[in-house]
Amino acid sequence: MLLVNESINVTIPSYQQESSNVQYVIDIKARNKQQWQISKRYSQFEDLHKKLIPLFQELPELPKKAFITFLVGKSKEQLDDRRAGLEKYLQLLIVRREIYHSQLLRDFLQLEQCEEILPPNLLQSFKTIMGIRDISLSDQGVMFLLQADMSVLNRVDAYVNNMKMPWDAEQKEFKTIPVGQVECYIKQEEGELCYKKLWTKEYNTQAICMFYEPISCSLLVGLDSGNINFIKVSERDSFKKYEQSIEIEIHMSRIMGLFYRNGQIHSVSKDTHYKVIDIEQGGLKSDFSIGKHELTSLTYNEQRQISVVGNRNGQIYILNIKPTQPIVMLSVDTNTSFIRGLVLDYQKNYLISVSYDDGVICVLDVGKCLQDNVGKIKTKIQAKIKTREVQWSSRRGELFVGNDDGTVTIYNALDLQPQFVLKAHDKAITKLIWQESTQILITGGKDELIKWWHFPKKWKAGDQDEQAKSKQLIEAKMDNILKLQNQNQKVDSDEEDQTGLGNWHK
Repeated sequence: MLLVNESINVTIPSYQQESSNVQYVIDIKARNKQQWQISKRYSQFEDLHKKLIPLFQELPELPKKAFITFLVGKSKEQLDDRRAGLEKYLQLLIVRREIYHSQLLRDFLQLEQCEEILPPNLLQSFKTIMGIRDISLSDQGVMFLLQADMSVLNRVDAYVNNMKMPWDAEQKEFKTIPVGQVECYIKQEEGELCYKKLWTKEYNTQAICMFYEPISCSLLVGLDSGNINFIKVSERDSFKKYEQSIEIEIHMSRIMGLFYRNGQIHSVSKDTHYKVIDIEQGGLKSDFSIGKHELTSLTYNEQRQISVVGNRNGQIYILNIKPTQPIVMLSVDTNTSFIRGLVLDYQKNYLISVSYDDGVICVLDVGKCLQDNVGKIKTKIQAKIKTREVQWSSRRGELFVGNDDGTVTIYNALDLQPQFVLKAHDKAITKLIWQESTQILITGGKDELIKWWHFPKKWKAGDQDEQAKSKQLIEAKMDNILKLQNQNQKVDSDEEDQTGLGNWHK
């Protein structure tokens, strides 16, 4: 039994055959009582299907083409079977909300005449030199872009050329080929998305992750070598330069996550170690191994004073970072692998993780887990495999998931179903930042682009209209109230209020 789309109903009641050309008549009925017909050839269905494949997973099967019919022609039975198959195909597409909202299907079915989805609006986009690894934005108007050469061949070539040979020892200047860099930008005008580049710092090893602490103006860059580059930027000079740059040898393998608090750097690495180093007093304050699998992600929340670590085997660890030595309070087995992204919502106590290998999103109630001392998953969502990034909007109740194919899938938390699929980049999404106050999603990708997308308050144009109508009704009521107050301004203030609501506003 097919599910039903409440907005439209699509059927293919008949077909028209002229010689070898067959046109399938598609009947579309919208909820607003509009009705129209279109005709499509089988090749147009094929073209639609090919365009949908890169964007959506688990598509319904398109009726297969019979290659022998060009010799003997198609029989009536074959045409009837194909008509029924194409009808079922369309009906399976329109019940998938994210496909129904896609521009591809809307164009195919000419849905501009029924209620329309309001897609995110691209506000700004600019090109970088290398692929985006990380993005950091501050209320100070400064933006840092961490980049890396995404080509394996280029990186191998650079590593070979960057090796200093004995005969290079006497050279005062030994030029290296950068494979990573961090760029500093400053916003030109308040409220505008126009940035000016101030400076660039290059690395001869891959730059993996980054963290900026605005109070102390401290920038941390985690490197593939296991080192951390600590950079002190100068706010008094409008960030035009950095005052200090120290490379700290701390881990044996790639840095996978870090943050800075109270003068201390917390970091995790593929070497399985969680380390804390005091940058102000000097010295390693904490060093312990979490499990036997590579650590792959790290986030923290200052209000809760906890940090969260994910590993390659699908385990999540919640640590208390209030004491001098961080303490593992709870471990959670998500039954997935390679935790790639972590998001904390401290107000609602949500912890959201995403697995790269199998594309499973897990949601935990951190407060309940810590209270009961049981790492129980609240819910799971099956996303695309090779999912890299996840962000959460508590106001909208939506998850933003960045995928390896350059798309961003937006899930509705109420029914855990995709709401919309945004084709944001031509290559893998490597970074997502959601700004709740402005309803802007920032995306970065391997295609060396960073983009700003503004999301509508409501997805459907009808919802926006209803909001406008409600506002007009409220304004009209207020006008009537003012008129009544003016008419009755001479009424004795001591007159008894027969409704019993005279003091409601007090």
